[in-house]
Amino acid sequence: MFLLALVGGGAGAAYVLGWFGPEDVHAAPPPAPCDLFDADAAGEIAGNGPNLEVFDAEYDYVFDARGLECVAHPGAEAASGHEVRMRSLVFASETIGIRRESGAERATSYFYGTRPAWTGDPLTCANGRQPLSGTDGGLARAQYRLDNLVLEVEVHPADADVEEALDEPGRVQAAVDLVCDAVDDV
Repeated sequence: MFLLALVGGGAGAAYVLGWFGPEDVHAAPPPAPCDLFDADAAGEIAGNGPNLEVFDAEYDYVFDARGLECVAHPGAEAASGHEVRMRSLVFASETIGIRRESGAERATSYFYGTRPAWTGDPLTCANGRQPLSGTDGGLARAQYRLDNLVLEVEVHPADADVEEALDEPGRVQAAVDLVCDAVDDV
């Protein structure tokens, strides 16, 4: 009886400490965001100037995620001039002392901890998915979490001297559209 109680207590403690949690679905490095990114749509948002640049960059965040970023930087004479960034972040499981935190738990903490502010109606993808979306100081953001992978899209405000620019709700909708397309490609 004592042995049964000891084994049961050990299994219960392991469960509470996270050792029976979900395994990481997505491995590092994360999927290349420029492969998931609709570069044509991002180019249109950026203004398709003659020197439009779309390039990969590494992205490190304080949450210790492995991240990559794809940037559509408006070129000179761009009609709208919005910089567009897409990130893919993979959170790996981590052992802290005797506690284990799964990658999905870490991704969830990041996902809800960096939620953008949005006062309008929730925006949804064509397939019914609902990313978090909103603005942060004029910067429009949309985020979606798949297990331990987080996809984020940012649409920056345009410079004041451009001919055409998206208003704040338009930038949020553009970010949501881009993140929805990327989620479908994962």
